[in-house]
Formats: sequence, C-alpha cells, structure tokens
Amino acid sequence: MVKILSYIFTVLYTFLASAGIVRNSADNWALDIPVYEDGRICDEIYLDGSGIVSDAEGPTGTESRMELVKYTSAEKYEEYCDNLSKTGYENVYSNTLGGVVCNAFRYNGKLYYTYFTANKNEVRIVEDNNTCSFEDFGYSCNEGEGVTIYQFDYPYADFGEHKDEEIYSTNGMMYIIKLADSSLIVVDGGSIRQSSDKNIDECMKLMRKITGAREGEKVNIALWIGTHGHSDHVTFFYKLIGYYHNEINLERAMFNYPSLSLVEHDERIDMYRNRLGELYPDVRYLSPHSGMSFNIANTVIDVLYTQEDAVNALTGKTPVENANDSSTICRITAAGKRFLVTGDINVLAQDKILSMHSREEIKCDVLQAPHHLYNAVALIYDYADADYVLCSMSEGRGSWLPGNATARLFYNKSQMFYAGNAMYIVEMNADGLSISSGHTDCVPYDDSSMNDIH
Repeated sequence: MVKILSYIFTVLYTFLASAGIVRNSADNWALDIPVYEDGRICDEIYLDGSGIVSDAEGPTGTESRMELVKYTSAEKYEEYCDNLSKTGYENVYSNTLGGVVCNAFRYNGKLYYTYFTANKNEVRIVEDNNTCSFEDFGYSCNEGEGVTIYQFDYPYADFGEHKDEEIYSTNGMMYIIKLADSSLIVVDGGSIRQSSDKNIDECMKLMRKITGAREGEKVNIALWIGTHGHSDHVTFFYKLIGYYHNEINLERAMFNYPSLSLVEHDERIDMYRNRLGELYPDVRYLSPHSGMSFNIANTVIDVLYTQEDAVNALTGKTPVENANDSSTICRITAAGKRFLVTGDINVLAQDKILSMHSREEIKCDVLQAPHHLYNAVALIYDYADADYVLCSMSEGRGSWLPGNATARLFYNKSQMFYAGNAMYIVEMNADGLSISSGHTDCVPYDDSSMNDIH
C-alpha cells in the first residue's frame, strides 16, 4: 500500500511540476553537494547526530546534516549519482539492500552518504561529519565459518525471589558474539543495576574464556554496536571499559544517536561517548546509515533502519520522541544464518522499517525480542519467522508484558529464551543452528561506582 500510494503521488507531483504548477524548492538546499534537481526538496534540513562528540550542552557544530527529497524515482536518483561522479565526487561505495539503493561519495575529504528508498520514492543525502573510518571500516577472514552468540545472564527483576528493583534490573541488554578469528562483536551493554563489580569481572572472565586470551593478552573487540541512547543499553559496557580498558582492544564502534536537541537520550550516553573518546582515541567510528553492508571477520553486518529513516521527507521533522524508536536495526549474518538486532523499537519504527523492506529482509534465524518484551510489535515477530527468540528479561516478569503475549502468537514457549534464566548460547554455523545454556556468577547490584577508571 505504501508503494502504491507513493507511486501515485510521485506521478501526480511530476505532472504538476512539468506543467509549472509546482516547482522544486532548490532555494532550500543547504549542503555543499550539488542540488538534487528532481522531486520536492524538503523545506528544512535535518540536524543529525554528533557521533562520538557529546551534545549534552547543546548542538556542537560537528553534527551531520541531512537533506530529504520526496516524489522522485530510481532513474532520477541514478542520474544524480552519475552527475556527481562526473563533477569530481568520488563514488567510494554502492550497494542495494532490500528496498534501499545507496552510494557514498568523497569530495575534498568530506563524506556524503546518499540513498534512495524505492517503496517511498524518497532520497536522503547525509553530509556525514562524524564517521572517521568508512572505506576501510570492515575486514574479512574465514568466510563461511560460524559464530557463537552469548546472551549474557544478568540478574533480572521478577515477581518472586528477585523482586527488589533497587538491586535487580527490569531491563538491560548485552550480547557478545564470538567470531571465527576469536575476536568479538558486542551489542549494547546493560543497566546500572546489572553493573556490580563482580559482574564486570565475570564478563571479563567470560570474554577471556571464549576468545582464549590469557592473562596479559588483550581481548579483542572488533566492533561495538550501540542500538540507541538509553542507559540500560550502555552502562555495563561503560563500566567494563573503565575497569578493563588496559586489557581490552576496542577496534571499532558503530552507533547513530539523534541530536539531543531533537530526541531525548540518557545522561549516561554522553558520559559513555566521553569515555570512549578518552580511553580509545584511535577507535574507528562509523555512523551507520540504511543500506550499508560490511564485513567484520566472518560476519556480514547489514543496516536496515536508523533514526534517519523516521524523519518526514516533507517536513524534515522526526516523529520520534523516545530514543527507543531511534534504535538502529541491523542484521548479522554468518554461515548463512541471520541474527536480527532490533534494540528497543516500538510500533513507529516497526512501521517505518516495513515500509522500506519486504518480509524477506526481516526473516531471520535468531530474533532479539524488541524492547525487553515491553512492546507489542506483532509484524516484526511475524515477519521474522525465527527459530529462536532471545529475550533480555526475566521469564517471570516477561510473562506479564505485551510483547511476550504478542510473541506467543507466533512462537511456542520452547522457542523463547529469557536472559534471567541462564546465559543462553546460540551457535550459528554451516551445520545448522543450536542453543545451549551456561551460567556465570553474576550478582545483584552492590552500590559500586560506575565512574571509576582503573
């Protein structure tokens, strides 16, 4: 339906433009890159996020900026990209991912990321002022080998033995993925109530165990992925690198947080970005945009949705009011198996991603249950058609939540694995998919400091 309506309105707009009744508002163009000559240019430029730089005190002047164009076509987008190449813009990247066609250009050292969304006949052009590593961001090794996903077993609150919410968390999420070269991908990092000193130590012990890094050797984290700007998705990792930065080699970081002037985020996000820049000044940072695909060791990372996709192409305004719907949605593929990371999306982001991509792009083998089972995002559960659903929540508390009831419409109880019960371990390899459980000696919150750097 979105595609049909978009097509009708695009044809109508093109007719009115050819008749001189409406004009492309080129005077609104604010980027240095040549103007997009087709369709309707948005009246407002969108102030994108500031990357690693904290914007807690307001806009920093380092933000990326985005132009939006409505009522255009794939042919006009291709023509625009060809013209950029002819006028000295180096096309350093091209890709088609689901319903998105994208290109990246370099000009005078500046990166411009452009993409066309077929179902909506929209173009977004991002002046990316934050990405410090693009063309050389990823790397490949041991293609075809599998990975292991660990759903780290924090103590979660429930309505029984662990009901004290001062020491047990009601949310929090962190996934650790072991790659074929024994390096790691880490997704997010849990809440303050999961960040006892003991638990930080247990996590480090686990990472040493699964990577084979001995005492005195650094654990290599090839990539840290931040889904969105809430503290229960960063605090544990913030403390982990504060305690163990001398024993962890963090090579890359990827997140796309909106400007705080437009969408709220937690104070801990700015504290984390400051710590990341202080402790890992040489980290390769990438601001993900829809349509990107890149390798990390033997995985392929596909970016299916970011906060930029929610922005209205006619007004330049975002409907996102809560950071949850600004979650970056990415798909991690290894040995032909897919792990879909959804962060904390709600219905708004669900509808946006489904207006961009077909059911086939959402299909996965392992699904991270959105927002700790709080949100009833039925279409994501339906389209995913996963074998396993990983739930960053206790089973006792989760059983009362709308997302759990929605998931159970599509999955039986044996397919849902709650982090409060155990540390579930998913193997994705050429032989298939398997799941087992393990345990660590994690404990409730102990009032220890979050801010110490060892």
